[in-house]
Amino acid sequence: MMERQKVWVDVARCTGCGVCVDVCPVGAIALVDGKACVDEETCTGCEACMDACPEDAVQPVVQGELVPVPERPAPAVWQPSPLAETAGAAVVAAGVGLLAKAGRALAQAVGHWLMQPPARAGSPAARTSSTAESRGAAGRGRQMRRRRRGG
Repeated sequence: MMERQKVWVDVARCTGCGVCVDVCPVGAIALVDGKACVDEETCTGCEACMDACPEDAVQPVVQGELVPVPERPAPAVWQPSPLAETAGAAVVAAGVGLLAKAGRALAQAVGHWLMQPPARAGSPAARTSSTAESRGAAGRGRQMRRRRRGG
């Protein structure tokens, strides 16, 4: 003979109205602290209380078979090999060396640039760095060149 399904009360939904207490034919439900409480020994699983509950607070007990979960091996923790640790240190050392060389080259270039004497007004460096605005209009530049040549 198949055993009848038992019930339980969802206390979050139960309002304590007592309808389930009144309809239970075996008296397996009582109000405790304003909420319905089912006596599992007395309950026959007739589900009359489930149909009567206006809040759907009385629910069937779902029984199932527990199936063991297959055991999974723990994930392997990555550990670098001694070669990887040595190679990593070598890469860091090489990077630091390259950075130092680049820094020295930059310092030399800036120092060389700063040590150059300033350009004088008539020097070729001053003429090539002058802009069209300092020469005036574009046509005047041509006139100035002709005067310098004597033509």
